[in-house]
Amino acid sequence: MTKRAHDEVGFTVGSGNVFRDLGLESPDEELSKARLARQIHDRSVALGLNGTQLAARLEIPQPKASRLLRGFADGFSTEKLLVFLTMLGQDVRIVVSAARGRAELGKMTLTMPAPGARRTARSRPRAVAGGRRTRAP
Repeated sequence: MTKRAHDEVGFTVGSGNVFRDLGLESPDEELSKARLARQIHDRSVALGLNGTQLAARLEIPQPKASRLLRGFADGFSTEKLLVFLTMLGQDVRIVVSAARGRAELGKMTLTMPAPGARRTARSRPRAVAGGRRTRAP
């Protein structure tokens, strides 16, 4: 490609959320569900589960499990996807806090460890027991 041809190619900088860029009604929720579906896929691969085995483990029909493995989270609530992760041996932690600044609406953020990251004793969050901070098990 010549420099001139490269200069003529137009593009739009995205917002970081493809669902927002597409104008969907609940882009933050859609992005979170897509990330959860990816986490379910990655965990299934790590466990060596195929669609049929995943369906049995999650107690859902096989066609829905296969769609989930391909990244389609439609038909599942965020809560159900979180439950699926626990059924696959993952811990799920939900944190609620006040919205920052003067925002009328809060935002939903999903944070997951980087692929291949291992949790160490130092990285474990502190738990509160009886008003006293303790190390989480």
